Amino acid sequence: MARPKRTMAAAAQTGAVQTRAAEVNKAEEVKAAEETAKKAVKEIMKETAKAEIEKSVVVEFGGRQVAAKDVLAQAEEAYAKAHPGTEIKSIELYISPEQNAAYYVVNGEGSDEFRIEL
Repeated sequence: MARPKRTMAAAAQTGAVQTRAAEVNKAEEVKAAEETAKKAVKEIMKETAKAEIEKSVVVEFGGRQVAAKDVLAQAEEAYAKAHPGTEIKSIELYISPEQNAAYYVVNGEGSDEFRIEL
């Protein structure tokens, strides 16, 4: 009869070890999840900080100020009006204060007609 008591004690110890192992595994999983969440928050914060930068280019000449984004919008509009149905894949803008004009190149093609008066 002494034998069953040992078996029950051994079973109790095995159960306790298994329970402790499960607790350790759970704690490790929680720690790993926390680290992943911290990394994700840091990435989001970096992206948010970058997104908040406002940029502009202003050209001053002859007592005037011209915003490059406005001239670029005018160039896009003028090209779209002159070339309906043509998709603009790229556009380059050249502002020439001496000539009081801006020239643009669309999809790698330029022309004397591609001019905006400033």
